Amino acid sequence: MKILVTGGTGMLGRALTEYLPDAIFVSSRDADLRNISETEYLINKIAPQTVIHLAAEIGGVKANMEKNLEFFESNLLMNTNVISSSVKHGVKRFIGVLSSCAYFIPDDRPGTESDLHVGLPYFGNLGYAYSKRALDIHAQIAADKTKMPYMTVTPVTMFGPHDNFNSETGHVVAALIVKAVSAVEKNGTMSVWGSGKAIRQFVYVNDIAKILAQLIEINLTGNLIIAPDMGIEIKALAERIANAAGFKGRIEFDSAKPEGVSRKVIQSKKFKEIFEDFLFTDIDKALQETVEWYRKNK
Repeated sequence: MKILVTGGTGMLGRALTEYLPDAIFVSSRDADLRNISETEYLINKIAPQTVIHLAAEIGGVKANMEKNLEFFESNLLMNTNVISSSVKHGVKRFIGVLSSCAYFIPDDRPGTESDLHVGLPYFGNLGYAYSKRALDIHAQIAADKTKMPYMTVTPVTMFGPHDNFNSETGHVVAALIVKAVSAVEKNGTMSVWGSGKAIRQFVYVNDIAKILAQLIEINLTGNLIIAPDMGIEIKALAERIANAAGFKGRIEFDSAKPEGVSRKVIQSKKFKEIFEDFLFTDIDKALQETVEWYRKNK
């Protein structure tokens, strides 16, 4: 089976090479997926049976707020072109990756797959979030038309090797790792955006790669959430990262900086039914491995 993976040089794409070594991994150097002609040419030339669509323009809290419009337009174009070209050229299986920020999260319970298209996502993520909602709808319609397993998955916030290790534009784990390692080297303090009280979920990127490699053997449509049950306060996350980096100094919380919604937790009964024996990597072990990778590669 010939497998095409877009976004092949991103964090998840690089992790997936371990589990799908024979797949064809492409990046923006191979085609501008915002351009329908280039996208169609790429998919027609490779002629894959399966497409795993990872490519996205993405950032952390600050980047999402500052580039709301750009993220909406770029991702909407990429997603639309990839699915449209996949249908046109006879791709038999499609897996698109969403983001938990696309979900409306109820106040009284974790969000589930049925909440994906309910209510408005947090405005600071609105552009990126709605491009992901549109990707899910497009996959559902394509599945109905082709009678093929076109589906989407929603991992919670991923981290690991090859993340965007930038304290300004990266996601929270990578940004905090940069700050913790820098604080150790400079004997300084570690600054954290927000109050530290926001609750999030995190998953090691290798776990998501392992699951995607298994999903190509399962005929599914619709959306599947991939998430450990437990949420964690950013304060506790910062302390765990500090411990992994060997930082014993002061952690400061800057409440003047944005931190997004106060609580974002999702879960899936469907995932537990399909992957009943799957064990997510312990977060402290995953953080330690990620800190070590960053130190060796920064």
